[in-house]
Amino acid sequence: MNIIQELTEKYNGKYSEDLSKSVNSPIGKYIYQPKNGIIEVDGTKISINLNEVGGAMQVNEPFRITLHLDKFYETKLDISPKGLWYYFLDLVLPKRREFIPNPIRKQFWFDGNIDLLKQLASDKLFAKSITNEKIYIGTREKPTNRIVLTPAYGINDIEQLEKFISILKQIENKIKNHTQQSV
Repeated sequence: MNIIQELTEKYNGKYSEDLSKSVNSPIGKYIYQPKNGIIEVDGTKISINLNEVGGAMQVNEPFRITLHLDKFYETKLDISPKGLWYYFLDLVLPKRREFIPNPIRKQFWFDGNIDLLKQLASDKLFAKSITNEKIYIGTREKPTNRIVLTPAYGINDIEQLEKFISILKQIENKIKNHTQQSV
């Protein structure tokens, strides 16, 4: 049983997988099989998608874990592992993100709504949850009704998948609290 199927059974969700498709290419046989799960956690819809690739091309498209918000929110969020460009920006603009604790600022680049970023940065549980993970978190566009978390190296087990869902729930709570405070 795969991780998505295991999680959907645990939360009484819906699991589906397409039939395996194969194509012969010049480098060998290519096999493709999308897998999807939809669960509800504390009243919030969460979908997990994986487009599994096998055969001659032993790669996977990354897991995409999407938290569907209850409505559209005027917020933008982008948290991604730091690359060389972001280290350079920190050298040029050192005070730009100084409100973010050093351990996570060394590992991640934060962009988006400053008030939301400050709330997330001050949350010790959130900081602990993302430390030492290689994940991308974003809302894509503004306004948004979803938050997407993409782990760079897949998901090891159901505990890690639940941890990622917990991270998304923490962000959801901050977005909702921020909206209530600004009204």
